[in-house]
Amino acid sequence: MDNVQTFSLDSEQYARHRPQYPEELFSYLNEITSGHDSAWDCATGNGQAAVSCARYFSHVIATDISAEQIRHRIAHPRINYIISTAEHTPFDNESVDLVVVATAVHWLDQPRFFQEVERVLRPEGILAIWGYGFLAIEPEIDRLLAAELFAPIDPFWASGNRQMFNHYRDVSLPFDEIYDPPVFAMQVEWNLEQLLAFLRTWSAVKRYAAELGHDPVERVEMKLKIVWNEPEKAKVVKMPIFFRASRKSA
Repeated sequence: MDNVQTFSLDSEQYARHRPQYPEELFSYLNEITSGHDSAWDCATGNGQAAVSCARYFSHVIATDISAEQIRHRIAHPRINYIISTAEHTPFDNESVDLVVVATAVHWLDQPRFFQEVERVLRPEGILAIWGYGFLAIEPEIDRLLAAELFAPIDPFWASGNRQMFNHYRDVSLPFDEIYDPPVFAMQVEWNLEQLLAFLRTWSAVKRYAAELGHDPVERVEMKLKIVWNEPEKAKVVKMPIFFRASRKSA
């Protein structure tokens, strides 16, 4: 199962159960970006980051290689969704003020993608990339997930995922890096059913199921019901965000 297949499979599930990124992140991008005419959300999925960008930019172009993801897009009057690769787009030269890649730069041909960003980004425009790490809920739940789910699916993460888990430290951004950005994190309140639905959107879970023939989330579900105590009760779920940004020269 390749990368496109993992996110095209059950794309409606992906659209329903992936959490939204924090508003503070987009407010920060708004502050550091000088122009606010046009933004490009690359590898948009169903448009989670694009919708947040649309609060601050007059026009957002959201691209994804997966037609299934685009089919389940979040409609917005200021967002134009396009099926396109990241490395070759129909955009004009120097036509966007901001390029964002949310939890996806590790899937791209980065040298070619950064060449495309160099072409389409306006002078002093911003390129921002980010992803998020493993979740934290409560110590007992965290230990159970680590042992019963994260360890079994670990061999099924693609090399790109491991680049994200390394906080994108080895990604060579094409412009001058913006140092000391704020620390961002995602925080949601989920009951057990919502958590399990989210876990089933993970690419490693899908690869595990495709290769071994059974859902790895099932092996932890019954034990989680016990330690969760009241499965219908929501708990706070936190996920750290790994954020990097750079600014094109004038």
